[in-house]
Amino acid sequence: MMETVRIYHSMWRMLLLAIVSLAMAVGGYLMAFHSPKGFHIVVGWISVVFFGLGGLYMLYGMLKERLTGKPFLTITDEAVIMEGMKQAVIRFADVESFNVVKMGKQEFVAVHYKPGVELKKMDEANGLDRSIRKLNLQLVNAQENISTTGTDMKAQELCDLLNERMKQ
Repeated sequence: MMETVRIYHSMWRMLLLAIVSLAMAVGGYLMAFHSPKGFHIVVGWISVVFFGLGGLYMLYGMLKERLTGKPFLTITDEAVIMEGMKQAVIRFADVESFNVVKMGKQEFVAVHYKPGVELKKMDEANGLDRSIRKLNLQLVNAQENISTTGTDMKAQELCDLLNERMKQ
C-alpha cells in the first residue's frame, strides 16, 4: 500500500489570483459606467461577470480547502479525488493513460479513459458536462484534465506520479 498524496493550492497564489480577478471586475465596472459607448459598456459588464465570478470562485476554493482541510487533489492507491464545485473521482482501473498536454502556456494532465469507460462517462454526463467533455476532446483529445495551476506540483511531476500509481 502506497502513501496517500495530498495536493493543496498555494494560499498566496490563489489569493493573488483572486485579487487580480476582482480588480479586473472593478475595472470592468468602471468601464461600463464611465463610457458613453455601447461597446465599452458591454465589454465592461462581461469583465464584471467573468472576472468577478472567477475571483469569487478562487476565494471559495481557497477557503473551502483551508476550512474543511480537504485538499484539491487526493491520490490514493485506487483513485484520484479532485475537489472543485463538485467532487470528481478518477479510478485508476478506468484509465488507459495520463499524459501532459499544453494549451497556450498552461500545462494539464490529460486523463485518457479506456474506450468503454469513456463512452459511459459521456452518456452519464448532464448537458453542460457533456459539452465540456466534448470540448476537452477537441482541444486535448481527452474528456477530462487535471490542472496543477496554483499548486506546488508541476504537471509532468503529477503525470509521472499518476502513471506510476496506475501501474500498481
